[in-house]
Amino acid sequence: MEKIDVRIKKTYNQLLNGFLDLLSTKTFDSITVSEICEHSGVHRATFYKHFGDKYEFLTFCLKSLLSDINLSAIAPDITPENIKKSCTEFIHEVFGYINKYRRIFSTVFSSNQSASFNYHLETMISSFCFDKFRTVLNDIPEHKIELLANFYAGAVLGVIKWFVRQENEYAINDVYIFFEHRIDEISLYYRNHLMDNG
Repeated sequence: MEKIDVRIKKTYNQLLNGFLDLLSTKTFDSITVSEICEHSGVHRATFYKHFGDKYEFLTFCLKSLLSDINLSAIAPDITPENIKKSCTEFIHEVFGYINKYRRIFSTVFSSNQSASFNYHLETMISSFCFDKFRTVLNDIPEHKIELLANFYAGAVLGVIKWFVRQENEYAINDVYIFFEHRIDEISLYYRNHLMDNG
């Protein structure tokens, strides 16, 4: 994200924290801009100076949250031997963060604001997967790596949507175990099929 003035950043953080607090007891549709401002200790005029409405504010919140997911630190020196570890760390990072802000992600996926967010999130995941897979799968055509990365990103996004929409919160460890098995399956597929460049 672009650099933001310290005072503005403080205002944004106040609004975000107040909004997240409200979401713990209310639905997004029932929350008003006045409530967000009152709960955050920010004047309405200040809110509207930066955001057109609560939907624009929601988009900002999502981008802020996503920018905090630290994917760049995951397996910077990836090899064929540690790709499973890299993928596992990736799943832990993403789902740990999604679980932390589960309420807001649930709100987005159940609203009309989800299309651009879906695209943004899936693109981020796909790009990460492509970069990591390309590093270790340098002996196969790039379009096959791109196919694999997009498949994996779509699967991750699908499970994220399912996970945040559950009324009964499933244990996050169930998600981790599920993806560890899928990583094994992808690895097996790679050995059996992707190595065949024909």
